[in-house]
Amino acid sequence: MKRMRLYKKGMVLMAIAIGFVLSCAPSPPSMLPYDEAASQWDATVDQHIHDAMRAAKLKQLGRRLDVLQTAFSSDIDALKKDSTALNADYASTGDDMRQLVGRFERKRNLALAHYRDIIFAMRREVSAKEWKAMID
Repeated sequence: MKRMRLYKKGMVLMAIAIGFVLSCAPSPPSMLPYDEAASQWDATVDQHIHDAMRAAKLKQLGRRLDVLQTAFSSDIDALKKDSTALNADYASTGDDMRQLVGRFERKRNLALAHYRDIIFAMRREVSAKEWKAMID
């Protein structure tokens, strides 16, 4: 009896966690199309960075960041689809849900590590004043 209550609480907490992750996901309609976002980034870099080599490096890092964002959005969409399918399957277990969330967390952690590395690489290319001007 006590084990069943703990199991139910665990499932409720897991559902809340997935709901939170899905609610925090960016909505695709508000995102800029790739070409427009890349153009805006290129214009910002050109406006503030006058050294051609540093500007080219920053533009390339910006494109890598956009590709990473697209992949992460795709992972979130896959999580939504998979969790909906799992929810519809009455034979699924809590372990199935934990495995689904675990796979997503591993992908998310890897994506966030890449994101951090790209941002730090960008910061190494510019001064504090240039960075502030670019992100404002």
